[in-house]
Amino acid sequence: MAFTTSRSAARLARQATRSCRSQSVAAPLRPATSFSTSAARGSEQLDDRPRWAYTPERMKAPFSPHITKDPSRSQWKVNEDPKKLDDALNRFLGRDGERILPDELKWLAVTHKSFDQGRRGFNDRLAFLGRQICALECTQSIITSPPSYTEPENDPLADRRQPFEDSALLSVDNLSTTQPNDVFSLEKLARLALDTGLSEVVRWKPRMPENVRGSGLDPVMSGAVYAIVGAIALQHGGKMASRIVRERIMKRIRS
Repeated sequence: MAFTTSRSAARLARQATRSCRSQSVAAPLRPATSFSTSAARGSEQLDDRPRWAYTPERMKAPFSPHITKDPSRSQWKVNEDPKKLDDALNRFLGRDGERILPDELKWLAVTHKSFDQGRRGFNDRLAFLGRQICALECTQSIITSPPSYTEPENDPLADRRQPFEDSALLSVDNLSTTQPNDVFSLEKLARLALDTGLSEVVRWKPRMPENVRGSGLDPVMSGAVYAIVGAIALQHGGKMASRIVRERIMKRIRS
């Protein structure tokens, strides 16, 4: 184990040394005027590209510190077509769903932190906000449903106590049998993403491309669903996000 670690460290040191030497040798050969002109042109081209479409230049290392044991696992293609993303949002959100969010927010909502090492942004915070909204809407739906709680049979203390009862509180006992996690399970949200085509536009990198289910397909897809809800709340407010949860998510996963 120690020999493997020392070999890896030596290999990274050689890569860094070669990269530094090549940069120090190539720098004096470039004229100052041409360098400034090319830098200006390069900055103009970077400004024209949308943020989601490229990795920031200053976040790129001159060499990769990762040692890939199996090169086939590094090959994974993600969607880069805006039209395909718009079609998936139309199926997920309904008619004109592509117009609900701006482009940058749409791509951020469907980007997992495993894609490009998180250098283009990722949807964790949006997913956290969306999950709280989904939990709130589901809790309200549960406690406003008809009472489904039944008293336990053969209660030895039934003749010794008289619990407080109120018609407005009867449905609260529904939470003892059904929780928001039961409705918004990972499997149900992943199935919703697969049925609406959202899984085809989520940008992520599975650890094992030959086994996407074992690489965390369900948590990634459910996170994308939550992130879209959070993005809608961020852009249009909680009222519209709650309506999307009730009409476009809860009705589908409960049917």
